[in-house]
Amino acid sequence: MKRMLFLVLTLMVLVPLTVQAQDKAKFGPFTALNLDAQIVEDVRVEGDNVYVKVQPDSRNASFTVKVADGNMADYRKWYDGTSEMAVKVYQGQQTDKQGYTYRISTTAKYIEYYLQGKLILQLERAK
Repeated sequence: MKRMLFLVLTLMVLVPLTVQAQDKAKFGPFTALNLDAQIVEDVRVEGDNVYVKVQPDSRNASFTVKVADGNMADYRKWYDGTSEMAVKVYQGQQTDKQGYTYRISTTAKYIEYYLQGKLILQLERAK
């Protein structure tokens, strides 16, 4: 009887954690398919403009952003003709943008942020 009670209590604790871990973070019209919480703290979406707040340890880093209409494929070209754009973290006096990357403005379905070649954030726009 004690084993059965222990098993039931264990399942009650673990099942909600498993279900919760499967939930994907939502940011405006975007769902985070991949999010490295050790680097990404938050995402702010204002229309087609996306800002990514990074953890203090990563604020001096340069991030690479790719956008696409397909999942990790057929990357769109930026204004300079390349498929990758380097963005830094805003470190000016404006406090509401402090710690966020510079604005990415796009209508693409997928936005991917990389740090040193590693995917740290992948956003998918809702249909």
